[in-house]
Amino acid sequence: MKTTTTKAPKVALCRMCHGTGRKGEDICPQCEGSGRVTVSCEMTLDIRPYHPKVKHSTNI
Repeated sequence: MKTTTTKAPKVALCRMCHGTGRKGEDICPQCEGSGRVTVSCEMTLDIRPYHPKVKHSTNI
């Protein structure tokens, strides 16, 4: 069974500039100087049923 879940977009601090909006003396290319970015996530889960392996014993 495959299930796809999408989290709603949210605003977070930019990881590249740590929320400052600057990367060194330049404007951060990731957040374009705002210090914040919009993030979202999509996950696809593939859940399969459990089938234990059957071990056959040999009798001598």
